[in-house]
Formats: sequence, structure tokens, C-alpha cells
Amino acid sequence: MARPRPVDLETFVRQQDASMLASVLLELAGEHPAVQKRLMRWQLAGQPDKLASAFRKTLAGWRRATRFLGYPEARAFGLELEAWLAQIEKELMPSDPAAALALAESFIEADAVFFDRADDSDGSVGDAIRAGCRLWLNAAARCETPASEWPARLARLAANDRYGAREELLRRADLLLDEKALRQLVAHFEAKLDQVLAPEAGETGLPTAVFAISASLSLLGEALRDPAVHMRAVLRYSPKPNANQKESFVRSCLRFERPAEALPWLDGAWQHLEQTRQRLRAEVLRQLGKRAESALIQQHLFEQSLAVSDLQTWLADLPEAARSGAIAQARTLALDHDDPAAAALVLIEIGADDEAESVLVAEPARVRGEDYGSLVPLAKALEGHHRRAGATVVYRALLTAILDRAYAGAYGHGARYWARLQAIADEGGDLHPLEPHAAFEASVRSKHARKSSFWARVNGTS
Repeated sequence: MARPRPVDLETFVRQQDASMLASVLLELAGEHPAVQKRLMRWQLAGQPDKLASAFRKTLAGWRRATRFLGYPEARAFGLELEAWLAQIEKELMPSDPAAALALAESFIEADAVFFDRADDSDGSVGDAIRAGCRLWLNAAARCETPASEWPARLARLAANDRYGAREELLRRADLLLDEKALRQLVAHFEAKLDQVLAPEAGETGLPTAVFAISASLSLLGEALRDPAVHMRAVLRYSPKPNANQKESFVRSCLRFERPAEALPWLDGAWQHLEQTRQRLRAEVLRQLGKRAESALIQQHLFEQSLAVSDLQTWLADLPEAARSGAIAQARTLALDHDDPAAAALVLIEIGADDEAESVLVAEPARVRGEDYGSLVPLAKALEGHHRRAGATVVYRALLTAILDRAYAGAYGHGARYWARLQAIADEGGDLHPLEPHAAFEASVRSKHARKSSFWARVNGTS
């Protein structure tokens, strides 16, 4: 007899008796303040003025608070701010968008309070401010205020940005303003830029206000999906753009899928950014449908860098019939390369696992343990392909680099590499021609015996 299919949670809950659900909700409200507050707001659903007052009370409490929030408390605080904004959007805005707008504006204007009392290392508070900006725009779009009033009000709110989080007001201004209004706002900022750039007697250099206005224009260009707005802003104060500025032009064109407008900025060398220019040129050609030309550039880049990312992009640009030849060429280049780790990454990528291990085992001393960004994925890939000797070379290089530099901040990583080496050794089998694990371990213990904080990590006492 077939077993009955389990009912999903939503279906189960909807099938329950209303009185039973009420009992469960009341029980949860007694145990969890967040549930209690949600039910209290539910009570006020038909009284938007009282609901808005409850939201204002929470905001006022945050503004009065003075205790500094370190990491990860600041992250939890940022998530709490975002949840409050989401509640306003869901519970208040449908019935009273003007009240939701006022709360969002008060929230944005309190950004300095939030940033000053929190270690926003991971950007959670900044994300909340950006969410507040989007709420403001969406609420404003639902209000009956004359449309002509919004551009100036938006510009004023964005102008008082001290932390960069209010940029979302201009970047997503399309949530509120139509194209005509956005173009008028662009013209307003361009006029301000011209005014600031007007020559003053005895003045040298660019006024600092230029860059803030130019940044605002770039954000409005994003709202309009028009890279020309950003270009015009930069060219007003830098008529001969440097390589970095040209790069920003090209990336803007690519972001908005207007590759033809990027081509003029890709002519000529970009000095220290020449490889960046080549990669961007290949991407522009790809958007233009010229994959054969893009593939030639990507091939050249791969031959120079031997980077897996360049190989992947090159292969993606090639027709299926041409890929086997490119893979064979990549294998040859990797086997001739003087960096065994870079070679091994390419060989793993093309499925030549045995050769990847061989190049590492042949010259383990040439594997630079400082390149942890590429070596850690390489070690994991080798383990995944059961290439124990190759993985051992990489983990030993990573560990040795940390200990030789006495890099205490990375001792936790070093202890994990030590553990992985022991685990590989415990699997048994011959690591020849590498030094046996016991001999390597003894050498490390002898050479680094005085690094007590490292050994405390290894022994699990720190």
C-alpha cells in the first residue's frame, strides 16, 4: 500500500481550525516579542495614523540610542532596520502612502545616527539606508503630490548625503520620475556643473564640488540607462579622459548594452590598464556579435596570463568544432609554463588531472604559498580528483608561507592546512617523490617550535 504524500507546511496551516491557529499565535506572542509586535500592528491595520505612530516610536528609539554596536551586532541591527522598512511597505503604504513617505524620509535623514553608532564593516546598515531610499521613491510615486515637486525634493534629500548610501535616490530615481523629468534633473545638475566650472580669477585646479555633481549625473545616467550622461559629465571637466575614465565609459556602455558607443574609447593603448582594455574590447565585440574577433583577443590574453578565467572566456567564444584544438594548445602552454601552480589550475580545468599533479610534484619548491587566493581552490580541486600528492604540495606551500612570515593573523588557516595534510597522510598510500609526511611534520615542528600561538591553534587550545 502506497504511503500518503506528506502535506507541505502552507497547506497544513491553511487546513487548520481558526481557533487552533489563534491559540498558537497567542502562545508565540507570549514567547516572542517580534510576533507580539506584529499582532499589535495587525490590530491597527484599519487605523493608519496609529500604525504610523507605532512605527515612529520605533524609529525614535533608534535615534535616541547611544550604545555603540560592534560587529556582528551592527549586522543584526542593519537587518532589523530593513525588516522595519519592509513592514512599513507591506502594512502601512497600501493605506497611507504619505505616512510611509514621511517615515522613510525621517529614516533617511537619520542615517548619520545609524552610521555613527555602528561598525558597518559588512555594509548591512548601508544596505538598509538604500532600502529606505527605494521605499521613499515607491511611496512618493503613490502620493498625489504634483509631479513637478518631486525632482527638487529628491535632489535636496540626496544632496545631504555624508556616507554615500543615499546614492540610491538618484540611481533608482526612475521608480518615481518619468524620462522627461529625469532629463530635466540631468539638465539641472549639468547647469550646476557648468556654474562650478566657470573660471574664477586666480583660481587653480578643479573645485571639489565638481566631483559630487559629476557623481550625481552618473547616477542619473544609470536611472536613464544612458551612458552618455556619465560621459558628458566627465568630459566637462576632463576633456582628455585618462585610462580610468575611459574604462568607466566602456563599462557604462556595456552595462546598458550599447556596445557601439564604447568602441571610440577603446582605441589606443591604456598604459598600465592595457590588459583591461583588451578584455573590455573583447566584451564589446561579443555584445556586437563579433565572436570570432573576440576569440582572437581572448586567446592572446590567455597566452599572456594563463588564467583559467581567460581560458574559459576564450573557449566560450569559439565554435564547438574549434574547442578541442584550443584545449590542446592550452595544455601545451601549461606544460611549458614556469609557474607550476598556474599550470596546474589550467590542467585541472581541461581535465588533465594527472599532469596537473605531475607539474606540482616535479618542482614543489616553486609553488608560492602566498598566492592563497588561487592555491586554496587548487588544493580542493586536487583533493576532489583524488590527487593526494598534488594537494599535499599545495597545502605544504600554504602552511610554510604562513609560518615563514610569522603571519599570526593567518594561523587559524595554517592550522586547517596542517589538519588537511594529516588527513591526507592518514588515507595511506605513497606520496613519492615528496618527503614523507612524518619527516615534513618533524621539520616544521623543529623550525617553528617557538610559534606557540600557532601550535595552540593546532592543538585546539586557542
